[in-house]
Amino acid sequence: MSDQELHPDDLELLDRLGRIAAVVDPVPDAVVELGRAAFELRHVDTALMRLMTGTLDEAAVRDANGSGMASHLIVFEHEGVSIELEMSRRGDFANVVGVVMRAERPYAAGSQVLLETSASLTRLDLDDGQFTFERVPVGLARIVLEHDGARVMSTPWFDAR
Repeated sequence: MSDQELHPDDLELLDRLGRIAAVVDPVPDAVVELGRAAFELRHVDTALMRLMTGTLDEAAVRDANGSGMASHLIVFEHEGVSIELEMSRRGDFANVVGVVMRAERPYAAGSQVLLETSASLTRLDLDDGQFTFERVPVGLARIVLEHDGARVMSTPWFDAR
């Protein structure tokens, strides 16, 4: 039954009951958070990439040239698409340089890559499959691949450091 099928008195009663319930028994914060998490499932068809290689031993790549910068590599794959990331950290920020490939060729033109952190969302157009995010705050992040405005796949959350 839709709102158009309800009598105006019933609509008014439902509105009043809703306002009373919001005061007497508000929705708990945990339920709101679970609702937001469930809303994320609207992209359930978005493929989740899997981590192919762990980070290299940080001691092996830390400050190899005396610059005070630590660097490591991460590779994610799903159904022939790979995202390779090189992260270099200096202080509280990291630079993320990446390439997206499909079958040994750069990923499709017109695609975008998003970098999500707990505090921000940054979007870049792929340039021949390549991208660079600078001054990324150290912490959890993930890469989301979009094509023609639709999410195609994303990485699991990883530590950008």
